[in-house]
Amino acid sequence: MAKFFQKLPDLLYASKITKSGFGDYTRIKNLFRMYKLSDNAKRHALQFYKYTIPEGSTPEMVAMDIYNSPNYHWVVLMVNEIIDVYEGWPKDRDVLQKLSEEKYAIPSSETSFPGLDGRHHYETLERKDNEGNVIMRAGLQVESGWTQEYTFSSNPQVTRTLTIESDCVEVTNFDYEVRLNDDKREIELLKPSYLTRFVQDFEDITSYDSNSDLEDKKTKKTAIDLVRKYY
Repeated sequence: MAKFFQKLPDLLYASKITKSGFGDYTRIKNLFRMYKLSDNAKRHALQFYKYTIPEGSTPEMVAMDIYNSPNYHWVVLMVNEIIDVYEGWPKDRDVLQKLSEEKYAIPSSETSFPGLDGRHHYETLERKDNEGNVIMRAGLQVESGWTQEYTFSSNPQVTRTLTIESDCVEVTNFDYEVRLNDDKREIELLKPSYLTRFVQDFEDITSYDSNSDLEDKKTKKTAIDLVRKYY
């Protein structure tokens, strides 16, 4: 992951200011520069395509598969605006199960049914009227005890009631976590033919414009606050 952050410009942050006006600076990465390219580049949809991350694959492995080099893993992460790989990248099944077991081991504010097989929520099944019109979409989350009346037919007039028992399905805690994890597998990748331009554009955009606060093109100093100087 080091190369991911190495691509970002540095910021010398005035972390300590003395009464004489001199400051101690801490070198940090300027994360606020990283989204500008993504917003601009994604206007050109033909540069990207959908990709499903295989089980057990890392950003480096995806970069090797697509760009023939693991060093471009930062491009994979940047395009998908993933900063925290631990949270933003899909976990292996075994890791996901272990974390889920810990999460649902005891009752929490998220669910009163602990354990992997405990009920997380109910979801509706698709239902139609006698003419084939969808009157209830599938996948809507509902609370226990939910019911809803609907008109099954107009001639003759027939009214029916949807219920949890007959028109919903139970989603377990682990099913829910698997869904969230699988959603992270669906990402966008930059087409290899655009890689060189992407990297150049990123370096141009993240470099600072010339100004008096620069140490060099990739390093900027924060100005010393004249008010705080006298604290």
